[in-house]
Amino acid sequence: MNSIFLGRVPSSWADLAYPSLRPLATWSSNLIARLTQIESWVENPGDIPKVLNLAYFFNPQSFLTAIMQVTAQRNNSELDKLTIQTAPTRKTVEQTDSAARFGGAYVYGLYLEGARWNWNAMIMEESLPREMFFQMPVISCHAVPVDRMEKNGVYSCPVFKTLSRGPTFVFFATLRSKLPTAKWVLGGVVMVLETDE
Repeated sequence: MNSIFLGRVPSSWADLAYPSLRPLATWSSNLIARLTQIESWVENPGDIPKVLNLAYFFNPQSFLTAIMQVTAQRNNSELDKLTIQTAPTRKTVEQTDSAARFGGAYVYGLYLEGARWNWNAMIMEESLPREMFFQMPVISCHAVPVDRMEKNGVYSCPVFKTLSRGPTFVFFATLRSKLPTAKWVLGGVVMVLETDE
């Protein structure tokens, strides 16, 4: 009762739920949105949704592993020799009219912290003054062999579930950049699935 009065998620709920730093009001609406996404997929389990909110998964790592498993089965390759490669698109959720091809998936719900994404040039650049977070466009996730992954002009951006980072690490997303990787590392640039809003 004290937690509800203070607008916090009760610890007994938080122990069984996903990592979140949200206050109770936005946590409740976020929980309903998560359930809605899962229920819509359960109604048609054979149809992969066109685009999924990665932030709504309890365990987004397992979804990304599933992408790699589909690719490994299709190409008759070893799972441990694959990795996820990301490519931001020029689309919003509303503009995404078909599912990703070749065993990949379109995801959204990621926010860039410490930098921004240039929709026209399709590269990462410095954030604007007083711009804490930049909402990313729909991102294409595909599994590729580790030895074929692009490394030149690409920043391996860590993705975390919450702003607390650390134990909430999900994976490394690949983002194009003309600036050296050291700049983004020193700036602590990451993507998060949940902001404090």
